[in-house]
Amino acid sequence: MKRHLTASAVSVDPPIGDDETGSVATRSHTAFSNNTRAQPASGEAGLVLASVDVQTHTLILTGELDRRSAPALEAEIERLCEEGVTGITLDLRELTYIDSIGVAVIAFRCGLCKRRGYEFSLIPGSRFVQRAFEQAGVTDLLPFQ
Repeated sequence: MKRHLTASAVSVDPPIGDDETGSVATRSHTAFSNNTRAQPASGEAGLVLASVDVQTHTLILTGELDRRSAPALEAEIERLCEEGVTGITLDLRELTYIDSIGVAVIAFRCGLCKRRGYEFSLIPGSRFVQRAFEQAGVTDLLPFQ
């Protein structure tokens, strides 16, 4: 069975207006599959995902991950798990800022996904982003690639 890798860019910049769920970018791409159809995600965020028999999904985080935007990331990870993916990768390379809440959300979701039987991995971010994980003392506990 061929594994499909789907990647979505998820912007975790602070929202404009009263909505506290964060904004989500709409650029997506799928590797290994040419017959993909875009589907709008549920909710108000406006995320468009490309998916056909998705097994492993990569979320590309952009912008800032903090107390205001972390719920959007949690909701997206939960939605992916409900859709039946077998693995999730968080790509932190385009993340410009992360606070202790963002680090805690990633660490918690990593543990939860592992307990549920999902693969979970992280692509390291900038030096600043990685320093936040080091300061929290979770670098060695998380599955960085």
